[in-house]
Amino acid sequence: MPMGISLRQQVTVYPPDSDDPNNPTPDSDPFKLRCRFQEGTEVVSDQHGREVVSSAQIFLDKFANVSAASEYEYVDETGAARRYTTVTTARKRWLNGKTILTVVYVK
Repeated sequence: MPMGISLRQQVTVYPPDSDDPNNPTPDSDPFKLRCRFQEGTEVVSDQHGREVVSSAQIFLDKFANVSAASEYEYVDETGAARRYTTVTTARKRWLNGKTILTVVYVK
């Protein structure tokens, strides 16, 4: 567990479907990842450089194989499921350059 963050929650990742019949996306089935889910607003820049307010952050261990087009579903303690879209993804790195944490900002 990097930086002492416990990853005791789970999020279901829905990868984007491929629209190209000549180049289908492998592994487009949903999969689960351990995470730390934190609700709270934060102003971040999206991939186009615009400032956007994210409603939650998902902390994933090391270099998680997620894309900017992925959607996430989180089920909280009461059993309520919410679906989120990606605003931006950030990688936190050690001094040696290895990724220790992937942070996905969602809305």
